[in-house]
Amino acid sequence: MATTWILVAHEAGARVFENRGSGKGLDLIETIEHPEGRARDRDIDADRPGRSFRKDSGDPRRAAMSRSEGPHDRVVADFARTLTGKLQSARAENQYGRLVLVAPPRFLGLLRSSLDAPTAQLVVGSVSKNLAASKEAELIEHLGDVIAV
Repeated sequence: MATTWILVAHEAGARVFENRGSGKGLDLIETIEHPEGRARDRDIDADRPGRSFRKDSGDPRRAAMSRSEGPHDRVVADFARTLTGKLQSARAENQYGRLVLVAPPRFLGLLRSSLDAPTAQLVVGSVSKNLAASKEAELIEHLGDVIAV
């Protein structure tokens, strides 16, 4: 049976577990801290949006530049990409053959959208819940619907 990796993540950190088959339980491989995920916009980016001249209108007045995403959203999306980069590297090294993603709904979407196609094909299931602080027994209970632990 192929080794399964389980990524249990949220905005402020992640844990990677390994499962080698039914009845084997979970082995913690890595804990990744991301304290920036707890920060607020004002703590991440104290500056206000920049200003620019409106060249196309001939109006010399300045206009505020808007942001498409806030600083916190940007930090969280970067963390999701960092995590998927680690998963992609481990896949390329054949460290696992199946993958399960566990994260709150919004962060789970960021993870899924950041995966490359070969890694995404190894995803055998996901749990859309924040189980980052859960103990191993609770994780196993939630994973029972997705894989044999």
